[in-house]
Amino acid sequence: MIGLAIGLLTLLAIYHLFSTSEGRRRTTAAVSQAQTAGALALFAIERDIRSAGLGFAGMDPAYLGCTVQAFKRTGRDPAQYTFPLLPVQIVDRNELRVLTGSSPNMFIGARYSASASGVFTMERSNAGFQAGDVVVGTSDTDASKCLLMEVTAGAGSSITGPGGVAEDDPSVRHMATAYTSFYTGASVVPERNGGSYVDMLDGGATSLGEGWLFSLGNRPTRNVWRVQNNQLMRYNFLDETDTKGVAVAEDVLQMVAEYGFDKDGNGKIDKDDEWTSFNVDPGSTSPVANMDRLMAVRVAILVRSSQYERDEVTAAEPRWANGSKAFPMGSDDEWKHFRYRVYESAIPLRNTIWGQQQ
Repeated sequence: MIGLAIGLLTLLAIYHLFSTSEGRRRTTAAVSQAQTAGALALFAIERDIRSAGLGFAGMDPAYLGCTVQAFKRTGRDPAQYTFPLLPVQIVDRNELRVLTGSSPNMFIGARYSASASGVFTMERSNAGFQAGDVVVGTSDTDASKCLLMEVTAGAGSSITGPGGVAEDDPSVRHMATAYTSFYTGASVVPERNGGSYVDMLDGGATSLGEGWLFSLGNRPTRNVWRVQNNQLMRYNFLDETDTKGVAVAEDVLQMVAEYGFDKDGNGKIDKDDEWTSFNVDPGSTSPVANMDRLMAVRVAILVRSSQYERDEVTAAEPRWANGSKAFPMGSDDEWKHFRYRVYESAIPLRNTIWGQQQ
Protein backbone atom coordinates (compact mmCIF):
# COMPACT_ATOMS: atom_id res chain seq x y z
CA MET A 1 0.00 0.00 0.00
CA ILE A 2 2.84 2.39 0.82
CA GLY A 3 4.52 1.65 -2.50
CA LEU A 4 1.24 2.19 -4.35
CA ALA A 5 0.74 5.54 -2.61
CA ILE A 6 4.29 6.64 -3.46
CA GLY A 7 3.74 5.62 -7.08
CA LEU A 8 0.48 7.61 -7.31
CA LEU A 9 2.13 10.68 -5.82
CA THR A 10 4.98 10.35 -8.30
CA LEU A 11 2.53 10.08 -11.22
CA LEU A 12 0.64 13.11 -9.93
CA ALA A 13 3.86 15.14 -9.74
CA ILE A 14 4.84 14.06 -13.26
CA TYR A 15 1.38 14.95 -14.60
CA HIS A 16 1.51 18.36 -12.94
CA LEU A 17 4.96 19.01 -14.36
CA PHE A 18 3.83 17.90 -17.83
CA SER A 19 0.68 20.04 -17.63
CA THR A 20 2.66 23.13 -16.63
CA SER A 21 5.27 22.53 -19.33
CA GLU A 22 2.63 21.95 -22.02
CA GLY A 23 0.75 25.09 -21.00
CA ARG A 24 3.89 27.17 -21.28
CA ARG A 25 4.70 25.60 -24.63
CA ARG A 26 1.24 26.45 -26.00
CA THR A 27 1.51 30.00 -24.66
CA THR A 28 4.94 30.48 -26.23
CA ALA A 29 3.79 29.08 -29.57
CA ALA A 30 0.62 31.20 -29.60
CA VAL A 31 2.50 34.38 -28.69
CA SER A 32 5.11 33.71 -31.37
CA GLN A 33 2.41 33.15 -33.98
CA ALA A 34 0.61 36.36 -33.02
CA GLN A 35 3.84 38.37 -33.12
CA THR A 36 4.65 37.09 -36.59
CA ALA A 37 1.12 37.92 -37.76
CA GLY A 38 1.33 41.45 -36.38
CA ALA A 39 4.68 42.16 -38.01
CA LEU A 40 3.48 40.86 -41.38
CA ALA A 41 0.20 42.78 -41.16
CA LEU A 42 1.91 46.09 -40.42
CA PHE A 43 4.52 45.49 -43.12
CA ALA A 44 1.84 44.87 -45.77
CA ILE A 45 -0.13 47.99 -44.83
CA GLU A 46 2.97 50.13 -44.57
CA ARG A 47 4.21 49.11 -48.01
CA ASP A 48 0.81 49.96 -49.53
CA ILE A 49 0.53 53.36 -47.85
CA ARG A 50 4.05 54.39 -48.88
CA SER A 51 2.89 54.09 -52.52
CA ALA A 52 -0.37 55.98 -51.98
CA GLY A 53 -1.09 58.77 -54.42
CA LEU A 54 1.28 57.56 -57.15
CA GLY A 55 0.13 59.16 -60.39
CA PHE A 56 -1.98 62.00 -59.00
CA ALA A 57 -0.22 63.34 -55.90
CA GLY A 58 0.85 66.54 -57.69
CA MET A 59 -2.66 67.57 -58.72
CA ASP A 60 -4.32 70.85 -57.77
CA PRO A 61 -5.74 70.43 -54.22
CA ALA A 62 -9.07 71.68 -55.57
CA TYR A 63 -9.63 68.22 -57.07
CA LEU A 64 -8.73 66.24 -53.94
CA GLY A 65 -11.84 64.51 -52.66
CA CYS A 66 -13.70 64.82 -55.94
CA THR A 67 -16.23 62.04 -56.53
CA VAL A 68 -14.70 59.64 -59.06
CA GLN A 69 -17.25 58.02 -61.35
CA ALA A 70 -15.99 54.53 -62.24
CA PHE A 71 -17.03 51.45 -64.20
CA LYS A 72 -15.75 47.85 -64.43
CA ARG A 73 -17.28 45.74 -67.16
CA THR A 74 -16.63 42.27 -65.71
CA GLY A 75 -15.85 40.78 -62.32
CA ARG A 76 -17.47 43.50 -60.23
CA ASP A 77 -21.05 43.91 -59.00
CA PRO A 78 -22.18 46.65 -59.13
CA ALA A 79 -20.25 47.50 -62.28
CA GLN A 80 -20.76 51.25 -61.80
CA TYR A 81 -19.52 52.81 -58.57
CA THR A 82 -17.95 55.93 -57.05
CA PHE A 83 -15.20 56.80 -54.59
CA PRO A 84 -13.44 59.98 -53.37
CA LEU A 85 -10.12 60.84 -55.01
CA LEU A 86 -7.80 60.62 -52.00
CA PRO A 87 -4.44 58.88 -51.56
CA VAL A 88 -5.62 57.42 -48.25
CA GLN A 89 -9.11 57.38 -46.78
CA ILE A 90 -9.81 56.39 -43.19
CA VAL A 91 -13.35 55.19 -42.59
CA ASP A 92 -14.72 54.99 -39.04
CA ARG A 93 -11.15 55.11 -37.75
CA ASN A 94 -10.66 51.37 -38.31
CA GLU A 95 -10.74 50.89 -42.08
CA LEU A 96 -8.12 52.03 -44.58
CA ARG A 97 -8.62 52.64 -48.31
CA VAL A 98 -5.37 53.23 -50.18
CA LEU A 99 -5.33 54.43 -53.80
CA THR A 100 -2.16 54.12 -55.85
CA GLY A 101 -1.11 53.82 -59.45
CA SER A 102 1.31 51.37 -61.00
CA SER A 103 3.23 53.50 -63.50
CA PRO A 104 7.04 53.39 -63.08
CA ASN A 105 7.31 56.92 -64.50
CA MET A 106 7.26 60.05 -62.34
CA PHE A 107 4.41 61.47 -64.40
CA ILE A 108 2.29 64.21 -62.82
CA GLY A 109 -0.46 64.64 -65.39
CA ALA A 110 -1.21 66.75 -68.44
CA ARG A 111 -3.89 69.21 -69.50
CA TYR A 112 -6.43 68.68 -72.26
CA SER A 113 -7.96 71.67 -74.04
CA ALA A 114 -11.01 69.99 -75.56
CA SER A 115 -12.97 66.76 -75.19
CA ALA A 116 -15.63 65.19 -77.37
CA SER A 117 -16.88 61.65 -78.02
CA GLY A 118 -14.06 59.97 -76.11
CA VAL A 119 -11.24 62.03 -77.66
CA PHE A 120 -9.11 64.39 -75.55
CA THR A 121 -7.22 67.07 -77.45
CA MET A 122 -4.05 67.55 -75.44
CA GLU A 123 -2.73 71.03 -74.73
CA ARG A 124 0.86 69.98 -75.38
CA SER A 125 1.31 66.25 -76.04
CA ASN A 126 0.02 62.82 -75.09
CA ALA A 127 3.42 61.65 -73.83
CA GLY A 128 3.06 59.45 -70.77
CA PHE A 129 -0.32 57.99 -71.70
CA GLN A 130 -0.19 54.46 -73.13
CA ALA A 131 -2.97 52.29 -74.50
CA GLY A 132 -4.07 50.22 -71.51
CA ASP A 133 -3.41 52.86 -68.86
CA VAL A 134 -6.13 53.77 -66.38
CA VAL A 135 -6.50 57.54 -65.99
CA VAL A 136 -8.42 59.96 -63.81
CA GLY A 137 -9.85 62.93 -65.67
CA THR A 138 -10.86 66.19 -64.01
CA SER A 139 -12.98 69.04 -65.37
CA ASP A 140 -12.37 72.76 -65.01
CA THR A 141 -16.11 73.42 -64.98
CA ASP A 142 -16.87 71.07 -62.05
CA ALA A 143 -14.02 70.21 -59.68
CA SER A 144 -16.29 68.02 -57.56
CA LYS A 145 -16.54 65.21 -60.13
CA CYS A 146 -13.86 63.11 -61.82
CA LEU A 147 -13.93 60.18 -64.23
CA LEU A 148 -11.95 56.92 -64.22
CA MET A 149 -11.19 55.77 -67.78
CA GLU A 150 -9.13 53.31 -69.79
CA VAL A 151 -6.85 54.71 -72.48
CA THR A 152 -7.46 53.03 -75.83
CA ALA A 153 -5.04 55.23 -77.82
CA GLY A 154 -2.23 57.43 -76.60
CA ALA A 155 1.49 57.94 -77.14
CA GLY A 156 2.73 55.96 -80.13
CA SER A 157 -0.74 55.39 -81.55
CA SER A 158 -1.46 56.36 -85.13
CA ILE A 159 -4.45 57.61 -87.08
CA THR A 160 -5.21 57.79 -90.76
CA GLY A 161 -4.44 61.28 -92.02
CA PRO A 162 -5.21 63.02 -95.32
CA GLY A 163 -4.69 60.84 -98.35
CA GLY A 164 -4.83 57.68 -96.24
CA VAL A 165 -1.35 58.21 -94.80
CA ALA A 166 -0.77 57.02 -91.22
CA GLU A 167 0.43 59.68 -88.80
CA ASP A 168 0.95 60.00 -85.05
CA ASP A 169 -2.20 60.44 -83.02
CA PRO A 170 -1.67 63.52 -80.78
CA SER A 171 -4.77 62.84 -78.66
CA VAL A 172 -5.69 60.57 -75.77
CA ARG A 173 -8.73 58.40 -76.40
CA HIS A 174 -11.10 56.33 -74.25
CA MET A 175 -13.37 54.41 -76.58
CA ALA A 176 -15.65 51.42 -76.00
CA THR A 177 -14.25 49.42 -78.93
CA ALA A 178 -11.36 46.94 -78.83
CA TYR A 179 -7.79 48.28 -78.96
CA THR A 180 -4.22 46.95 -78.93
CA SER A 181 -2.71 47.10 -75.46
CA PHE A 182 0.72 48.69 -75.15
CA TYR A 183 1.53 46.29 -72.32
CA THR A 184 0.55 42.96 -73.85
CA GLY A 185 0.39 43.66 -77.59
CA ALA A 186 -2.96 41.84 -77.68
CA SER A 187 -6.33 43.13 -78.76
CA VAL A 188 -8.52 43.76 -75.71
CA VAL A 189 -11.97 45.12 -75.01
CA PRO A 190 -11.80 48.10 -72.61
CA GLU A 191 -13.06 47.19 -69.15
CA ARG A 192 -13.52 50.67 -67.70
CA ASN A 193 -15.14 52.71 -70.47
CA GLY A 194 -18.85 52.46 -69.83
CA GLY A 195 -21.66 53.45 -67.51
CA SER A 196 -23.87 56.49 -67.51
CA TYR A 197 -20.99 58.92 -66.81
CA VAL A 198 -18.66 57.83 -69.62
CA ASP A 199 -19.08 61.14 -71.48
CA MET A 200 -19.20 63.47 -68.46
CA LEU A 201 -15.96 65.28 -69.44
CA ASP A 202 -17.12 66.08 -72.98
CA GLY A 203 -17.51 69.71 -73.96
CA GLY A 204 -20.89 71.30 -74.48
CA ALA A 205 -22.58 74.44 -75.69
CA THR A 206 -20.68 76.68 -73.28
CA SER A 207 -17.35 74.86 -73.02
CA LEU A 208 -15.00 72.81 -75.18
CA GLY A 209 -14.26 70.62 -72.20
CA GLU A 210 -11.00 71.39 -70.41
CA GLY A 211 -9.18 69.83 -67.50
CA TRP A 212 -6.43 67.44 -66.44
CA LEU A 213 -5.61 63.78 -67.04
CA PHE A 214 -3.61 61.80 -64.47
CA SER A 215 -2.24 58.37 -65.35
CA LEU A 216 -2.46 55.55 -62.78
CA GLY A 217 -0.66 53.04 -65.00
CA ASN A 218 -2.25 49.83 -66.22
CA ARG A 219 -2.77 48.17 -62.80
CA PRO A 220 -3.96 50.71 -60.23
CA THR A 221 -5.29 49.54 -56.87
CA ARG A 222 -7.54 50.95 -54.21
CA ASN A 223 -6.90 48.43 -51.49
CA VAL A 224 -9.40 48.26 -48.65
CA TRP A 225 -7.91 47.06 -45.36
CA ARG A 226 -10.15 46.00 -42.47
CA VAL A 227 -10.28 43.51 -39.60
CA GLN A 228 -12.94 40.83 -39.79
CA ASN A 229 -13.26 37.71 -37.62
CA ASN A 230 -9.79 38.29 -36.12
CA GLN A 231 -8.23 38.45 -39.58
CA LEU A 232 -6.74 41.37 -41.48
CA MET A 233 -8.61 41.38 -44.80
CA ARG A 234 -7.81 43.13 -48.08
CA TYR A 235 -9.49 43.57 -51.48
CA ASN A 236 -9.06 45.91 -54.47
CA PHE A 237 -12.08 48.23 -54.55
CA LEU A 238 -11.45 49.14 -58.22
CA ASP A 239 -12.01 45.55 -59.37
CA GLU A 240 -13.81 43.76 -56.53
CA THR A 241 -16.27 44.09 -53.68
CA ASP A 242 -15.79 42.99 -50.07
CA THR A 243 -16.96 39.45 -50.86
CA LYS A 244 -13.61 38.93 -52.62
CA GLY A 245 -11.54 39.91 -49.59
CA VAL A 246 -8.56 37.72 -48.77
CA ALA A 247 -6.94 37.16 -45.37
CA VAL A 248 -3.51 38.75 -45.03
CA ALA A 249 -2.84 37.88 -41.38
CA GLU A 250 -4.44 35.91 -38.54
CA ASP A 251 -4.81 36.80 -34.84
CA VAL A 252 -5.41 40.49 -35.62
CA LEU A 253 -7.98 41.76 -33.13
CA GLN A 254 -8.19 45.45 -34.04
CA MET A 255 -6.72 48.06 -36.39
CA VAL A 256 -6.93 51.81 -35.88
CA ALA A 257 -5.61 54.68 -37.97
CA GLU A 258 -5.45 58.46 -38.08
CA TYR A 259 -4.24 61.19 -40.42
CA GLY A 260 -1.16 63.33 -39.82
CA PHE A 261 -1.53 66.89 -41.18
CA ASP A 262 1.07 69.63 -41.36
CA LYS A 263 -1.50 72.20 -40.25
CA ASP A 264 0.93 75.00 -39.40
CA GLY A 265 2.99 74.62 -42.59
CA ASN A 266 6.33 74.01 -40.87
CA GLY A 267 7.03 70.88 -42.89
CA LYS A 268 6.51 68.36 -40.11
CA ILE A 269 3.92 66.85 -37.78
CA ASP A 270 5.01 67.95 -34.34
CA LYS A 271 1.81 68.68 -32.42
CA ASP A 272 -0.82 66.37 -30.94
CA ASP A 273 -3.67 68.17 -32.71
CA GLU A 274 -2.03 67.46 -36.08
CA TRP A 275 -3.04 63.81 -35.68
CA THR A 276 -6.74 63.19 -36.22
CA SER A 277 -9.14 60.42 -37.26
CA PHE A 278 -11.24 62.91 -39.28
CA ASN A 279 -13.43 60.82 -41.58
CA VAL A 280 -14.24 61.29 -45.23
CA ASP A 281 -17.01 58.79 -45.90
CA PRO A 282 -18.20 57.78 -49.38
CA GLY A 283 -20.83 60.21 -50.58
CA SER A 284 -20.08 62.69 -47.79
CA THR A 285 -20.71 66.35 -48.55
CA SER A 286 -18.27 67.49 -45.86
CA PRO A 287 -15.24 69.44 -47.07
CA VAL A 288 -11.96 67.55 -47.31
CA ALA A 289 -10.20 69.72 -44.76
CA ASN A 290 -6.40 69.94 -44.88
CA MET A 291 -5.99 67.09 -47.39
CA ASP A 292 -3.46 69.21 -49.28
CA ARG A 293 -1.35 69.15 -46.08
CA LEU A 294 -1.61 65.41 -45.46
CA MET A 295 1.88 64.05 -44.78
CA ALA A 296 1.48 60.73 -42.96
CA VAL A 297 -0.86 58.11 -41.60
CA ARG A 298 -0.44 56.48 -38.20
CA VAL A 299 -1.57 52.86 -38.05
CA ALA A 300 -1.73 50.58 -35.02
CA ILE A 301 -2.34 46.83 -35.18
CA LEU A 302 -3.47 44.95 -32.07
CA VAL A 303 -2.73 41.22 -32.17
CA ARG A 304 -3.97 38.73 -29.61
CA SER A 305 -2.57 35.34 -28.69
CA SER A 306 -5.01 32.54 -29.46
CA GLN A 307 -4.20 30.87 -26.14
CA TYR A 308 -6.79 31.49 -23.41
CA GLU A 309 -5.04 31.65 -20.03
CA ARG A 310 -6.74 30.36 -16.89
CA ASP A 311 -5.52 33.34 -14.87
CA GLU A 312 -5.72 37.00 -15.87
CA VAL A 313 -2.48 37.89 -17.65
CA THR A 314 -3.28 41.40 -18.98
CA ALA A 315 -4.16 44.02 -16.39
CA ALA A 316 -4.65 47.16 -18.52
CA GLU A 317 -6.10 47.93 -21.96
CA PRO A 318 -3.41 47.89 -24.68
CA ARG A 319 -2.50 51.40 -25.82
CA TRP A 320 -1.33 53.06 -29.03
CA ALA A 321 -0.30 56.53 -30.29
CA ASN A 322 2.78 56.39 -28.07
CA GLY A 323 0.63 55.28 -25.16
CA SER A 324 -1.81 58.20 -25.33
CA LYS A 325 -4.82 56.22 -26.58
CA ALA A 326 -6.33 52.89 -25.54
CA PHE A 327 -7.91 50.17 -27.64
CA PRO A 328 -11.57 49.57 -26.64
CA MET A 329 -11.69 46.11 -25.05
CA GLY A 330 -15.31 45.79 -23.92
CA SER A 331 -17.03 45.82 -20.54
CA ASP A 332 -16.33 42.26 -19.35
CA ASP A 333 -13.00 40.89 -18.16
CA GLU A 334 -12.60 38.00 -20.60
CA TRP A 335 -10.07 39.98 -22.63
CA LYS A 336 -7.71 39.96 -19.62
CA HIS A 337 -7.14 36.22 -20.10
CA PHE A 338 -5.26 36.75 -23.37
CA ARG A 339 -1.87 38.22 -24.20
CA TYR A 340 -1.56 41.19 -26.60
CA ARG A 341 0.98 43.11 -28.56
CA VAL A 342 0.66 46.42 -30.42
CA TYR A 343 2.45 47.09 -33.71
CA GLU A 344 2.43 50.78 -34.60
CA SER A 345 3.99 52.98 -37.26
CA ALA A 346 3.73 56.56 -38.53
CA ILE A 347 3.95 56.08 -42.29
CA PRO A 348 4.98 59.04 -44.48
CA LEU A 349 3.06 59.57 -47.71
CA ARG A 350 6.07 59.99 -49.96
CA ASN A 351 4.16 60.76 -53.16
CA THR A 352 1.93 63.30 -51.45
CA ILE A 353 4.89 65.05 -49.83
CA TRP A 354 6.68 65.12 -53.18
CA GLY A 355 3.54 66.44 -54.87
CA GLN A 356 3.27 69.31 -52.38
CA GLN A 357 6.67 70.55 -53.56
CA GLN A 358 5.56 70.93 -57.19
